[in-house]
Amino acid sequence: MSRRVGHNAAMRVGLIGTGNMGNRFGSKILRGEHELLVYDLRRESSAALCDAGARWIDGPAAMASEAEVIITSLPSPSAVERVTLGSDGLVNLMPRGAIYVDMSTSTPWLARDIAAAFELRGVDALDAPLSSGGLFIGVGGARAAYDRCLPVLQAAGENVFYVGGPGLGQTAKLVRQYVSFASFVAEAEALVLAAKAGLEPGMMADFLGSTLGTSAHRERVIGSLLKGDFGDPETAASKLDIVSKDLELAVELARRVGSPSNVGLAASDVLQRGQARGWGRINFWSAVQVLEDMAGVQVRRARR
Repeated sequence: MSRRVGHNAAMRVGLIGTGNMGNRFGSKILRGEHELLVYDLRRESSAALCDAGARWIDGPAAMASEAEVIITSLPSPSAVERVTLGSDGLVNLMPRGAIYVDMSTSTPWLARDIAAAFELRGVDALDAPLSSGGLFIGVGGARAAYDRCLPVLQAAGENVFYVGGPGLGQTAKLVRQYVSFASFVAEAEALVLAAKAGLEPGMMADFLGSTLGTSAHRERVIGSLLKGDFGDPETAASKLDIVSKDLELAVELARRVGSPSNVGLAASDVLQRGQARGWGRINFWSAVQVLEDMAGVQVRRARR
């Protein structure tokens, strides 16, 4: 795990992508006393960061001329590829000696391609996707670049891990997502089984938490599931579309390296069925309804 450094290592940081996650860790970077430059296709999404002290920049080219470090926080691997390797991408804009950091959830193979392309330009590239809303960051790339960028990484996340060379940050994130979301589907299926077999689902959830271990994240997810509280498209922070995409990428990783992914495939199928029902923009635990319908039983209690 990383070591802490002092505030004398403040840097000028550019952030491309100020959606929900970008806003969250961008505000942390500002509190870490770094200078923050921001850009997004929707300028209004950067308003809160600008109010907190960030400076709006009119596009990646202008940002590349000023920032020591440029971070992307984008919704998909295709968006990352376009912003980095496109004809007007960062690979053609950033000066020698700068550092590029992708904090999106993307793919190890794209991260390696980006690192190789940037290396030819004298720019270091790190893949550093965030987990648990920024509580953890696993970083892949050259160790020297990681050490240089550590003050920014530590400002963005609470626990920073160097996990190895290019692409291994994304690999660590996808393995983590595999465990997290396949486990969720297994527990949701278990609660449906409990209800079908005559047990009270809320009691069973407490029993599982007590005997198998619990966490604040699990309590929030299962508690909301039992209430039938799936959020709405405007407020959902853990959208089914995003979770399903992450698990699909993890299964694709397993396929590419020749590792079994039977549990992940089954869990991914449940999530995709939920997307097909139109629940992609609400919280991922809405997918429990797929299992309820299959079993002909409901685990959700009426909301008060």
